[in-house]
Amino acid sequence: MNRASVDCIIVAAGSGKRLGAKVPKAFVRLGGRPLFVHSLLTFVAHKAVGSLIVVAPPAMVPQTRRIVNGLCLHKEVTVVPGGEHRWQSVRNGVEASEATWVMIHDSARPFVATAVIDGVLRASRKFDAVIAAIPEVDTIRRFSGDRAGETLDRSAIVRVQTPQLFLRGKLLLAFDAAARLSSPPTDEALLLEASGAAVGISQGDALNFKITTQGDLELAEALWEKRRPGRKKPPRT
Repeated sequence: MNRASVDCIIVAAGSGKRLGAKVPKAFVRLGGRPLFVHSLLTFVAHKAVGSLIVVAPPAMVPQTRRIVNGLCLHKEVTVVPGGEHRWQSVRNGVEASEATWVMIHDSARPFVATAVIDGVLRASRKFDAVIAAIPEVDTIRRFSGDRAGETLDRSAIVRVQTPQLFLRGKLLLAFDAAARLSSPPTDEALLLEASGAAVGISQGDALNFKITTQGDLELAEALWEKRRPGRKKPPRT
């Protein structure tokens, strides 16, 4: 797959109500930068990625463009407004691309690794849609109210992450069916499955977690501080 055939869409249009911040989640600061910038820089540095599209809250589009322009990146980055639901925001980003493949990534996953991106790209040799995922390690139960129910077989369950990679043409066709679903899809892979496409799985990374709550943000801040460029390593004892 050559570089020009893949565009990356950073989804940064969510409100992040569960985080309780005063600004949309993608603009919460981590290591002195808005959250969405961390994954953006990782994808900009990847040789397989051509152009990038950031999907921002409509009211934040001008500010997002100023932030991106201030980074002085060597690849083209387009900023487009999001929609009411996630799938509508992603569709806006996909429509702004002309690539054969589109890679979708949540801005709330700032620690995406190059190896995860590579794995998704490799899996596209066999599938028209690929998701990054990690095995489930906790015990998973159904529940009703405050009563525990059936324990599920965790060996058959994975935790889905992003990036997710799609043939752009097939994803655009799948968006046509989204409005007919009983509830908004939680990711684009559901739309491809609904259209009959097989979705491949690639190895994700436990550190590629999604920041949703204040606890997640505190964990991300601790991880960033540990990885911070120029940080002095503690002496060996």
